[in-house]
Amino acid sequence: MLRWGKEHLEDLIRQSEQPMDGPVNDALSPWINEAKKYARDELNIEELKKRTRGKCFPDIEAGLVIDEKMRELEKLIADGQRISRESATRGYIRQEISIVGSTVREVKGAIWQQVSQGRVGTICIYGIAGVGKTAIATAINNQALRASGLFEFVIWVDVSNGADLHQVQEDIARSIPINLPPDSNINTRARLLHTALTGKNRFLLILDSMWRGYSPLEIGIPELTEGRKLIVTSRIFSVFNSFRGKKFYEIKILVGDDAWNLFEYEAGSDVVLKLPHRILTGTKTAVQDLQGVPLAITKVAEALRNIYEAHFPAETLRNIYEAPWEWDDVVAEWKEVLDCLSRSATFLENRNHELFSSLQKSYQNLRFETQRCFLFCALYPKAHHIGTKELIDYWMWQGMLGFGSLREMRSNGRQRLDELLDVGLLENASEIGMEEKVKMLNLIRDMALAIARGIFFVKAGNRHTQFPLAGALPEGVVRMSFMRNELGVLFLRGTYNFNMLSTLLLQDNPFNLSHHDSLFFDCMRNLEVLDLSHTELSFLPDSLSNLTNLRALLLGNCRHLRNLPALSNLNRLNVLDLSSTQLQQWPQGMDMLTNLRRLDLTQARLDIFPAECIYSYKRLEELLMMWDINSTGCVWGSNEARDWNGACVEWLPDLGHLTDLQLVFLNAMVFNSYMNACPKTADGYAITITCFKFVVGVILSAGVESKSHENSITVFGDHSIMLPENTSVLNLMNCPDDVRSLNMMGCFRDLTILDVFASNGLKYLLTLDMWHRLQSLTKIRVRRCTNLVGITHPAEEANRSLISHSSLVELVLFDLQNLESVYDGQALHLKNLTRIRVWRCGRLRLPDLHKVRGDNVIEIEGERRWWDDVRQQNPHIDRCPIIFKEAPVPPEVSSP
Repeated sequence: MLRWGKEHLEDLIRQSEQPMDGPVNDALSPWINEAKKYARDELNIEELKKRTRGKCFPDIEAGLVIDEKMRELEKLIADGQRISRESATRGYIRQEISIVGSTVREVKGAIWQQVSQGRVGTICIYGIAGVGKTAIATAINNQALRASGLFEFVIWVDVSNGADLHQVQEDIARSIPINLPPDSNINTRARLLHTALTGKNRFLLILDSMWRGYSPLEIGIPELTEGRKLIVTSRIFSVFNSFRGKKFYEIKILVGDDAWNLFEYEAGSDVVLKLPHRILTGTKTAVQDLQGVPLAITKVAEALRNIYEAHFPAETLRNIYEAPWEWDDVVAEWKEVLDCLSRSATFLENRNHELFSSLQKSYQNLRFETQRCFLFCALYPKAHHIGTKELIDYWMWQGMLGFGSLREMRSNGRQRLDELLDVGLLENASEIGMEEKVKMLNLIRDMALAIARGIFFVKAGNRHTQFPLAGALPEGVVRMSFMRNELGVLFLRGTYNFNMLSTLLLQDNPFNLSHHDSLFFDCMRNLEVLDLSHTELSFLPDSLSNLTNLRALLLGNCRHLRNLPALSNLNRLNVLDLSSTQLQQWPQGMDMLTNLRRLDLTQARLDIFPAECIYSYKRLEELLMMWDINSTGCVWGSNEARDWNGACVEWLPDLGHLTDLQLVFLNAMVFNSYMNACPKTADGYAITITCFKFVVGVILSAGVESKSHENSITVFGDHSIMLPENTSVLNLMNCPDDVRSLNMMGCFRDLTILDVFASNGLKYLLTLDMWHRLQSLTKIRVRRCTNLVGITHPAEEANRSLISHSSLVELVLFDLQNLESVYDGQALHLKNLTRIRVWRCGRLRLPDLHKVRGDNVIEIEGERRWWDDVRQQNPHIDRCPIIFKEAPVPPEVSSP
């Protein structure tokens, strides 16, 4: 009890010593002195025993002394609480940190505008560790206190040390101030706080560095009506989910000159400008590597300032011309610092303990499985943009995502990735319309490598031309990365025993020499993931056959690879990527890979698929065998076709776990044979494949993009196929000349894109019946159909009526010299149509856009001459809300 009381007393002392915005009670200073004296005086039990030794009742005597101490403590605490209440202040002025950078100052100004005049009650400030969230919150706290009459109370609660809900409530209560019963439960305390704060019409509550998502109701915060404001800062975005009526402000890293300006400000321009040109250039590179994190920049700047002040103390004149040798010492010491920064993170970790501790806290709050996923990201080079699909697959092959189907594990991986993005340990690096990517700040990567020191060996993106000498590689290493270097040969200089090594990443190296060590893999028998993709290897060492624990062998885009050693011993292999290789024959032992779950032969030149492998691949979930006109590959036929000796679609039902399938079918008949083996539903054919990409028909004159949409079907020639459920994209090329309009069978419910190319027999694209079945269609693209007259087949005169379609957004028409109309009935109502793109369609006249467009503004893109003709023949079109944009034909429109 005595110890608890002393801790409470120390809390009161710290609170009382904070700078106050208002007059100080005369009794406060004497109380602080008395309380500090009591806190310093330790009650020595041995001394107490000596004092009471020889007494008649020593235990009673000792107890009386302790009771006296307790009474003194209780009185001090009571006096402190009374003086604190009498000195009740609107809040405490906090020590401010410099805010450098125009963007950050703009955000700070916007936040103050919202606090002082805005209607939003909750202001959420987020960003990674060290970017200045607390600095901005501190500036707002002080500005609010200095603004006369704006708030009755400005309450600051620091929850950076992971304070629990009980502590948060206690800190708020002390600031109001009210007493919360120490033995009361969370709900009771929340109710008492709610009542007390409801009586305050104007207050600002700042919860700094929140780690857990407590709701206002749980804390005891009343409804934030006008005059009541709440600021929450956190590096974890999901913390804000429980708050309503909020506005977000992201504090980003410094960009442009702001980072250098901060460094120069903190180090002192008088010091920085005196650095020799070469050292100054190195300094700018070091600051650039800090990637705009203010706290890191400040600590490095302090290192330079400290070196300078150690040689030129404040009491001297600091004239380097009077002591040039001293300045030489400053430059030499600073050069050593720059060298340390370029070699490793150890220097920054030691000098910037505050930032590294903060980053490590983010890491430590992750689940163990997510921690493993995070550390794996450090195997990539500095500032590398990491494809999220590749990253999640790595986690999966390494066994970090639990068990289940590949789709289930990828779903788990997506959750782990979102966790890392949420806490700011990874950042989104995606570009609009491109593959999703993430990146890791250099400081965070340095922290990850510091945590994994001894079990990771990473020399990625360093332009190494050979592996390190013997002894330089720790034999206890678990993951090793040499990706994106200039290694020419698989050869280790020395004798190694990598019994613990499970991951070896060697992708994006030349390996263009021929004298590879045949025993290269013998020292790493427990290897589980081997990535040699995007290399110029023409063969692999025979010792590959001895990697019996291998789970993932990644050889994609090894465009010179023609032979593989026997794979029969790799029966634990889960994934084999041979995409875009030049293998001439089916690798020996492929039928022994009974645990294979993903086989990627995209753009591979293997034109066979042995039947015996089908019966071995019972666990196969993903089979990817797409190819185009620029390569040759396996075509699937049917055992019903005469003289067919290749792969047969009748084998596919034996692969009962397939979820992802990409194949080229010989023709429509073969495809329909595959469909007939699938279960039928009321809407048509429901294949069990979740994700598919099919090409139907012999490719005569055009290729199909290997990166086309998921759940797409591309048909060459005869298009009389049964469309399966979940088909989202349909590409039709070279339809037969006797086909006048499309009238296909199957399920069109999910079709969103229809693309028709080089089908010269077509006179009309769609019948009225097809329009009504394509209710999910968002885009129509028609190109190079010479005889096409109209997009829609005209109905009988008696049935000429309004066509209403709610989902179509874009219409693309190219090189249709005879096209005259979209629909020549009464009207075509496309209420969500917003974009029409037209090139080389000189005869085309647009429908009545008043009825076509619904309430949308339509953007029309194409040739100026055609648009002028349309306006001349239909003067009323200028009354429609249309934006015309003259543009040349984009390459993606003119090519197949």
